[in-house]
This record gives sequence, C-alpha cells and structure tokens, in this order.
Amino acid sequence: MPIILYNNIIMNLGTKNANDLTSKNEHISRAAALDVINTKDIKTFECLCEKSEFIFDFIKEKIIYSLIAAVDKENINNIFEFTKIYNSDFEDFIVLSFVNFADEDLTDKILEMFDTGDDEQKAYAALYFYHINDPLALEYLEKYAFSDYGPLAQNCAKSLKQFGNKKLYNQSINIIKNKDIDDFEKAKYVNFLTAYNDKAVLDNLFDYLKNTYMKSFAAESILYLTTLNDLANTADNFSNALYVFDIILSSYPEEISLETIFDFDILNFVKYLANCLNANKDTYIKRLLLKAKYKFNLFAKEEIYTFDLVKQTKNEIFAISNFINKIEFDLFDNLENELFLNDRERILEALNVISTFGKTNFSSYIAKMIDETNYEDAISEGVRILKTFGQLNLLNSSEVLTKIKNENLLAITESYFK
Repeated sequence: MPIILYNNIIMNLGTKNANDLTSKNEHISRAAALDVINTKDIKTFECLCEKSEFIFDFIKEKIIYSLIAAVDKENINNIFEFTKIYNSDFEDFIVLSFVNFADEDLTDKILEMFDTGDDEQKAYAALYFYHINDPLALEYLEKYAFSDYGPLAQNCAKSLKQFGNKKLYNQSINIIKNKDIDDFEKAKYVNFLTAYNDKAVLDNLFDYLKNTYMKSFAAESILYLTTLNDLANTADNFSNALYVFDIILSSYPEEISLETIFDFDILNFVKYLANCLNANKDTYIKRLLLKAKYKFNLFAKEEIYTFDLVKQTKNEIFAISNFINKIEFDLFDNLENELFLNDRERILEALNVISTFGKTNFSSYIAKMIDETNYEDAISEGVRILKTFGQLNLLNSSEVLTKIKNENLLAITESYFK
C-alpha cells in the first residue's frame, strides 16, 4: 500500500511492512511493527531511513510509536540489529525502546556497543546515556565528543550536559578564544558547544563570529542555539542579531541552504525589522532589508535557486519577497550614512546594495567615502562602482591610487581608470 506524501507525490516506501506501518488501520500498522521487530526486518528500517525526508513528520511519529509499542522483554535484544543504521528521524525508536527496558544487563550491552560498535551504534549508545546517566559511560562520551561522525559527536555533547559534566565545555570555550589555533581546527569545538546547548556560551560565539573567516558556519551555529527574534529582543544583543542576519543573507544559497529559512524563522525576523522602521531610523536595518529584498526577489524569480526545494519552502521564499516589496518606507533614505562608518564590512555591504540597485544618485557620497576612508578594498570597490555609473569624473585618479598600498589591489584599481 503506497502512501501519499507532500506535493501529492505517491511513493512506495520499498517493503510491505514499511507501507503497512503508515496505514490508517491500527491493526495493520501494529501487525507490521510487530513483524519488523520480531523478524529483525532491517530492510524495512533501511527503507524508512532512506526516504525519511519525504515522509510527513506526523507519519514518522506514528511509525515510531508503533515500533516502540511492539517492543517487549522477549524481543528487546532484536533492537541491536537496527543500531547498524543511524537516522536522527528514527533515533527515538531505538533509544526509547532501550530506555523502556533499561536494566543493568542491557546497560552493560550498550556500554560494550559504545566501546566496540561502529560509529552509528556508538551514536545510539551516546544518546541512551542521555536518559540513563551511568557514570561508566563518561569515558566514552568524552572520548567520542569530537568524532568526525557528526551524530556521534552531537549525542556525546548532549549527554555530557545531561550529566552536568563541563570539562569539555570549558575546554571548548578556551580553544575558540585562542587566537593561535586555526579556525578550521576550532570548528569541531564550536559544534560541541552548539550541541551542548547552553546559551551562556553565546557571547563567546559572537566573539568567534566576528574574528573567524568561517562566518557562515559561525552564524549558523549561533542560530541553532537561539533565534534572531530572541536576540533582537535582548538589548545587549540587538546589534548581534543584525550582524548574524547580515551573514546569513550573504551565505544564501551557496554556503547555507535555503531550506533553513524555516529553521531561522527569516520571515518573522524580516517583519520584525520592518516594524522597527516605525521607531528606529537606523540605516543598518534599512540596508539589511534592501539586501534581503534583492536576495529573495532573485530567489523568487529564478527557478535555478528553487527547483529542488519543497513547495512549502518555495512558498515561504515568495512570502518573504512579497512582504519586503510592500514595505512603504524609503529604504534608501540616508543610506549614505553607512558609507562613513568605521566598519569595513558595513561599508562594503552598503556599496554592494547601491551597486546592485543601480542607485547612481549615491555617486557623490561614494566619491566622498573614497576620499575619507583608509579601507583599501572599499576604495577599490567604490572606484569600480563609479566607473559602472559613468561617474569617474568625481575622482582624482592620482590621489586615489596613492591611498592603495596593496600591489594587486592597486593594479585592479588602476585598470578602472583606463
């Protein structure tokens, strides 16, 4: 019996038991669950895991409930067979089945699996000890907390927090603060802190974000600990919320998937920023809304960005685009203020917005910025934009070029004047 999935696609999940598990008939779904457990039907579990992203969440919950209900004292050991395949959508089936029948013998077997099993099995074992705080597991939780296998590392971090163990938490904070350690090396410690899920670390992550070259990774990590709206509604973090949003917009869609617009609640944050315009004339907010407008209008218009997205995500992109297009405020009003900040990134972002929208009326401000700033890349980019605007007459080329010391950047900027 095939099931109907979203977008009206009819899909056979691959085995009779897999299809029967989705049946509205409780007798059929329960019988299928019992058969899966009693016969150790790993093929069915494999099919469910492979196609989990196409199954509605409420159907997955129903499948998990049926499978857990089919486990008893007689067949609990059969669950070990399913630990060979790890899937976060169905992890509760395995872990809660173990937890429901936890005793000393079972815990010993899971400890052994934690020691000698493969990475998938270790990931389930780590999550088991989130529920069963056996101190004998601490050795393995610490040992695999920085595993290259993501689910194992994440589950170890979650369980260590549940134990109240802060040894690796404190170590990770010290490492991401150490300027002598490479950013790439720091990434696994950022992942640990994110999985540990303690918001007290946010200030450390903000410092990391501002100093790392891996900005999209850092911004995304922060938003798995908190939300943009929560940050913005905390006085001390309002500017951090704007900065994180700025990075996220820059990272769409090449470095961060557009599917995260739901995870990060982008539409509601855009609405929040638009509402801020009533009381706050901050040009940073206006520039962010302009950047979002350009990005989401592009995503909504060009199918190359959305062809592989589910309908719900496409609709959300259109909703964001439509909302920003209806904002009545003049988002370019006083935007030139962004060009005269002591902030290289914001100057470059303002230049980008002016360029992408073709706002030639900002030419004199760009020329003034070139004259006043010491940021060489901003000078070069300003010259490039003025050339595209046909406004190079606003500059004295010799004076501009004497401000640039970087040889490569100097050669590029000279070419704009030719």
